[in-house]
Amino acid sequence: MSDEQIVHLIVTSGDPSHFEEIYERYALKVYRKCISFTKEEDEAKDLAHDLFVKIYLNLKKFNERSKFSTWLYAITYNYCVDHQVKKQKQKTLAQELTMDIDIADSEELEDRLLLELNIQTLHALLEKLNPSEKSLLMMKYQDDLSIKEIAEMLGAGESAVKMKLKRSKDKLRNLYKEYER
Repeated sequence: MSDEQIVHLIVTSGDPSHFEEIYERYALKVYRKCISFTKEEDEAKDLAHDLFVKIYLNLKKFNERSKFSTWLYAITYNYCVDHQVKKQKQKTLAQELTMDIDIADSEELEDRLLLELNIQTLHALLEKLNPSEKSLLMMKYQDDLSIKEIAEMLGAGESAVKMKLKRSKDKLRNLYKEYER
C-alpha cells in the first residue's frame, strides 16, 4: 500500500495499528533529520518520538496536495527548526543575563540580533509558501540534495524539479521584496 492509502485507512477507520507501517518506513529518516539539527543522540530520539506523536495526531490534516513523504518532511523540518530556534533563544538569553555588556559587546549583540531577525524573516517567509515549495527549497539548500536526488525522492523528472525549484525561489524572492516595502 502507498503511504497515502495507509493514511486514508488510518483516518477513515480510526485504527492506529496501521500507523506502525508509516513509522517503520520513516523512523530512520526522521531520526536522521533530527540528529542533523541537534547533533545529540538522546535529544534527536526525543524529537523523533515527539514528531511521530505530532504526525499521528495531525494525520487528518494531510490533504494530499503533496506526497505524504513531502508533508512529513515539512513537519519534521519545521519542528526541528522551531526546536533549535527556541533552544538558541534560551541559550542567548542565558548568555545575555550572565555577561556584562559594554559598548563593543553591544555592537556584537546588535549584529547577532540582526542576523537572528534575518533568520526569523526567512522562516516567516518560508511559512507563506505551500508545503511542497518549502520542502523543495529545504531539500536543495538546507539538506544540499542534488536535483537528481530530489527528483528520485519526489518521483519526478529532473527538469520538473528544476522548474518547481525556480518557481519556488521566484515566489520566495517576491515575498521578500514585498516584505522589504
